[in-house]
Amino acid sequence: MKNTAALILAAGESRRFGSPKLLARYRGRPLLCHGIETARTVLPDRVYVVLGANREALARHAAGARVVVNRDWQRGLASSISAGIEALPDDIDHVLLLLADQVGIGAYHLRLLLEAHGEWGRITCARYGAVLGVPAVFSREWFSTLRSLEGDRGARYLLRRHREGVAAIDLPAAAIDIDTVEEWRRLFAGKE
Repeated sequence: MKNTAALILAAGESRRFGSPKLLARYRGRPLLCHGIETARTVLPDRVYVVLGANREALARHAAGARVVVNRDWQRGLASSISAGIEALPDDIDHVLLLLADQVGIGAYHLRLLLEAHGEWGRITCARYGAVLGVPAVFSREWFSTLRSLEGDRGARYLLRRHREGVAAIDLPAAAIDIDTVEEWRRLFAGKE
């Protein structure tokens, strides 16, 4: 889809993981690389990654993406969304919002969302179970609303609040959530 950018949120501290989660090895590389390369497959020249905590270590692995620094990352997920939206060029009309640690999401899933968004045009998101969440595509009309989110209210809050205006695509792979080393080991034992 023309004039679309991918915005990867990667500014969190990984407190429950105990170390920078996005530096954990996944398929032989840091997890951050997986998110960036997946987005680049779909939007090769329009990938932005928002870094905050551990930004120096993570920036070394952000090849192929434009790095946006969120100096207020401690204020929560909303501050990363705002920093990312602010950094987008004026010619961007749609943003594909995703989390750097969504290991179940591949280029195929992102293409499904973008194609559906091309038909729908407002907000298109993943649905896993009863949850509406990211990855999600937002049209420019939602950029100011995304910038106005506060604290740990991310896109999921916005999707719930405006549920009637959202097109949802079943993507159970988006539900994979790794917050602790134990969850990581359970999911990837012998696969790193």
